[in-house]
Amino acid sequence: MKTYTCPLGRIRELEHEHPERTAMRVGHGLFPDYVFQVWSNRQSMAKTIRMQEKRAHHHTDWKAVVALSEGEGY
Repeated sequence: MKTYTCPLGRIRELEHEHPERTAMRVGHGLFPDYVFQVWSNRQSMAKTIRMQEKRAHHHTDWKAVVALSEGEGY
């Protein structure tokens, strides 16, 4: 899996190589960057995100760049 970061001020300029299987989360620190991760396929990314949803929300949860449909990840 490929992981890369982007500062908040430049997030609108960012073009993802594979947006359909990319997810993001907020990094750590006073001025946190956004962390992006590219999964090998959309199904594994969706399953990871759905598993996170079963527990209490946390600010470092992954969120899909291209929104998941209702049935994905189950």
